[in-house]
Amino acid sequence: MRPILIATAISVMLTVTPIQAAAPSVKVTGTRVFLSPPPGFAPADRFCGFIKKDDNASIVVTEIPGAYEQVTSFTKKDLAGKGISLTASNTLTNGKRESSLIEFTQMAEGMKFKKVACFFGDQITTTVVTGTMPESGSDALFDSLREAVKSARLDPHARVAGLEEGLPFTIADTKKLKKATRLQNTLLFTTTGKVQPGKDNGPLFIAGQSLREGPIENHEAFARERLQQTKQLKNIIIEKQRSIKQAGLEGEEFLGSGTDSEDGTPTFIYHALLFDKDGYFIFQGLCPVSQRAVFEPEYLQLLKNFQPRQNVAPPPVR
Repeated sequence: MRPILIATAISVMLTVTPIQAAAPSVKVTGTRVFLSPPPGFAPADRFCGFIKKDDNASIVVTEIPGAYEQVTSFTKKDLAGKGISLTASNTLTNGKRESSLIEFTQMAEGMKFKKVACFFGDQITTTVVTGTMPESGSDALFDSLREAVKSARLDPHARVAGLEEGLPFTIADTKKLKKATRLQNTLLFTTTGKVQPGKDNGPLFIAGQSLREGPIENHEAFARERLQQTKQLKNIIIEKQRSIKQAGLEGEEFLGSGTDSEDGTPTFIYHALLFDKDGYFIFQGLCPVSQRAVFEPEYLQLLKNFQPRQNVAPPPVR
């Protein structure tokens, strides 16, 4: 099995889409980060950060395991390969802390977005704060996003009520898979309950909520398409598919196999989506085919352990 790729995590974060007096610094739920959101921005419920829906603008905060130098070693060419056009790059110094500030544009769902991201951290964890707005938005709005992401700071002593703080769901560990870390509204499970950046972390499982909002009409077709978008695998073959129901939500479940896109390892994949009125929850388990008999039951049990919180409603009857 391949290592968890930090570059993939960054790509996901930077793709999130929807000067007045500075607001007080507030803690971002689910993180140890404090920042000053611009006026009119409210806490988001589908990611760690803030959102201003009428301007289709957002501020997303993510803590990722990995050294700051490693995370910020990307080049303009690297970003271009992910559909990102870099427009500005600066190094900032605040006391002893060094941070990187980049500005860029990116296409998403047929629309061009203008973004600013600030990276800072140490040898263990890197924090990325990304402000996003449509390219057609005002310069004043972009200036306020820039100031907000620059205001971000990490308090290593800040209290976080576990990895599930602010998540719209709970999911209990199994005997062999434990919560290891969190990226936005996605939990990562490993056999050790830890993540070693740049190394093979063994069999994995993720459980998370989609960033997109809006009803999905054809559940099966969408779930199949989402399975084929799995970046870690190529040549995915679906062996079994069925409709499922868990905690009052309907969904689709797939068992299959593929080839690790980096090292060629034959890999078993468990893939399931549960749909609510505003999007979906995703569950994926990956392990070498040789370990399928051990971990397939663990993946199935993790899905059974999933429970949405009370503010999550099922989709309307179609």
